[in-house]
Amino acid sequence: MTALKQNSRTSATVLFVIGLVGTVLFGVGLIIFLILFFAAGALPFYANYVRGLFGTLGIFCLVGSLLMVILLVKGLERKRLIARVSNYNVLFGVKTVLRIDDVAAETGIAPGQIRKDMRKARKSLHFDLYTDAKETALIKGNVAYEQYLECERLRRQREEDEAERRRRLDNPDTAPLETFKIEGYAMIDKIRAANFALPGEEISLKLSVLEKTMKRIFDYVERYPDKLPETRKLMNYHLPITLKLVEKYKEYEMMEFKPQNVVETKEEISKMFDTVNRAFDNFLESLSRHDTLDVSTDMDVLKQMLEQEGLTGEKFRTSEAKEE
Repeated sequence: MTALKQNSRTSATVLFVIGLVGTVLFGVGLIIFLILFFAAGALPFYANYVRGLFGTLGIFCLVGSLLMVILLVKGLERKRLIARVSNYNVLFGVKTVLRIDDVAAETGIAPGQIRKDMRKARKSLHFDLYTDAKETALIKGNVAYEQYLECERLRRQREEDEAERRRRLDNPDTAPLETFKIEGYAMIDKIRAANFALPGEEISLKLSVLEKTMKRIFDYVERYPDKLPETRKLMNYHLPITLKLVEKYKEYEMMEFKPQNVVETKEEISKMFDTVNRAFDNFLESLSRHDTLDVSTDMDVLKQMLEQEGLTGEKFRTSEAKEE
């Protein structure tokens, strides 16, 4: 960033120097040609021609002077802008984000001026300072700004997802499936949290399998909403009881002293998870069973039709060949 800032300072200095030198040169030229313009009136010969020449040169110097004044002002403004932005940059220290109100309090510069400076800096300077979308904070560094942009993208995505979720919940046709998804994934989150808290490798593996199977079930039903009625008992009885067993196992695991009956119950719950995983696998199979049967039936029908038309043999027989 130092090299970039130095380039900005150099360009501002160049603008200022060119503007200053040009203003002086064109200003002196303007004065000289004005003097010559009025003095040319005393010439006996070619007075109008000479005055016209000096007048044209004077106008040229006037225009040049105005342009140089503009460069001078721009260079001066840029130098002042760089100085202010540099002051903002110094305030960060090890921080990457500062509230603009805090920067204003430290520098004595109005928040509106700081926001205006940052808009100009983004267009014309090479400082790695940025503002958030609402211009309430300054962000230092490209990495921090990229992180901010990613957070903003995720926030907008969450807002869009939430708006879509509310829309689907308000629609009688999609509300049952949306409720199913919300409740189902909430249970998955609880099982994942319990799994994260439990130290045992064996129980962790069983809960991971349970979580994956549940997710496959929810994904399948989301893809085929007509299967939703078949999940009623799963959602109302099987999953709540399973989640209760997970929570109870976690509770027993967290006990400092475990009586013998608690140890035995823990073992029974652990074995029960094997049964639950097999049952949920079978449930997932049953959801897709009718679909696979329909596909098998369609394949059998197609095969019979192709065989009847003689299209499955080694040689293809056309209708003309059949007539011969």
